[in-house]
Amino acid sequence: MPKTPKQFEDMRTERRVSILEAALHVFAEEGYHSASISKVSKYAKISKGLLYNYFESKEELLKILIGSLIDDEIKMLNSILEKPLTEDSFIQLINESVKTIKKYPKQWKLYFSMSLQDEVQEIMKDKHSPLQGLFAERFIQFFKDKSHENPLQQMQYFMTFFTGMKNSYIMQPKTYPIEEMKQLMIKQFITS
Repeated sequence: MPKTPKQFEDMRTERRVSILEAALHVFAEEGYHSASISKVSKYAKISKGLLYNYFESKEELLKILIGSLIDDEIKMLNSILEKPLTEDSFIQLINESVKTIKKYPKQWKLYFSMSLQDEVQEIMKDKHSPLQGLFAERFIQFFKDKSHENPLQQMQYFMTFFTGMKNSYIMQPKTYPIEEMKQLMIKQFITS
């Protein structure tokens, strides 16, 4: 019995998801530059030729994997940063970021491992540029309202701590006490 157009489209969507999951696994485990389309297709249990029917290149796979992660992060940040930061919205931002990193650890591992590579810098530049000014403005104002001597430096200190916490979790997801670290961060930067 021939497949309906809807069944055909559902199969195509499932296959794309399967290939992206395979690429994520291979990139995260072996590193992007060591990975090959052959390894991705083998992990996805399809031929290399079939993979090329869905994606043009390894670069396209990377762009989709990291781009979608960044898109989700930007959407969350935009919804919180549309108004000036309050203690509650700052805590919400931290909670949502931690929830996201726990939900997508392989994507974040790939992102962190690739974040200094030209390919990822290009993706980030296109997506992050509009948000960076607003992000800095909201955080500097928050720390100014908290009467910090140097709000810019306090924002940079917070970002260093926050990025380090996320990176530590990615490196040791089973043992790093991210929930406890999150509470310490909230206490140090927001409620004290």
